[in-house]
Amino acid sequence: MFPVLWQSDGLVLYTHDFFTVLGLVVGLGVYYYELRRRAMLSYKIFWISLIAILGGGLGCRLITAWEHLSYYTNQGGVPFTWLVAHSGKSIIGGIAGGYLAIKISKKAFNYRISTGDCYAPAIPLAMAIGRIGCFLAELPLGKPTELPWGIAATADSASHFVSCPYCLQNMHPSMIYEIIFHLIAFVVILRFRHLVIVQGDTLKLYLLAAALFRFLVEFVRANPEQFWGLTGPQIVLIPLTGLLLWYFIRQLRKGVYRMPPAPPYELTIEEKVG
Repeated sequence: MFPVLWQSDGLVLYTHDFFTVLGLVVGLGVYYYELRRRAMLSYKIFWISLIAILGGGLGCRLITAWEHLSYYTNQGGVPFTWLVAHSGKSIIGGIAGGYLAIKISKKAFNYRISTGDCYAPAIPLAMAIGRIGCFLAELPLGKPTELPWGIAATADSASHFVSCPYCLQNMHPSMIYEIIFHLIAFVVILRFRHLVIVQGDTLKLYLLAAALFRFLVEFVRANPEQFWGLTGPQIVLIPLTGLLLWYFIRQLRKGVYRMPPAPPYELTIEEKVG
């Protein structure tokens, strides 16, 4: 496809990296706007946000390590930091690592205010932008399809990838599916988030929907199967989705989402006399 966005005099701007950074910057901008709109900006939230970025960056690298253990064990004297920087990346790992970093840093700073609703619109918009880079720079796009919107790559584009078994056939544009989902999620969150009565649940609802959607999309992506006919991302998503489902089940059992009954109406003195 288009792995290089711009190149001149030895300087190379890679498409995937450009849209990844752009998505991160835009997402941080939306997050900052939400914090400012809620008057939540402080030195504590600054450090928590910075730690979240670091946790997301580390998580997106390390969560794929179990799929390629030989990559980490057969590199001789190469520093571990180099291996991490040049290994695969996973959006699922980035979100999980960032979320874990937020939880830990909040405890460290004794910060008890929920910030999930500030992340809720930022993450899907950042994801949609980042997936543009994936669509333009990664192959294969997905498994073969006979649907009219299937996309085939050129032989020249396919030659730049070590393994691209479906590239010369019409493929599912799985990244396009995800871009559409995240853009719809962004709009839905802005339109209906006022209906969510528990702080932080807007983000959790989005993460649950995104996890279920990604699990289904994996069936048309070209990721290799690992166990039980499931891909690596699907296996990782099972426990993460289970935790989110358990959270909402527990909230329902506690009656958190049930509105208390309205107090009985009492007549005023004027109404009693009159």
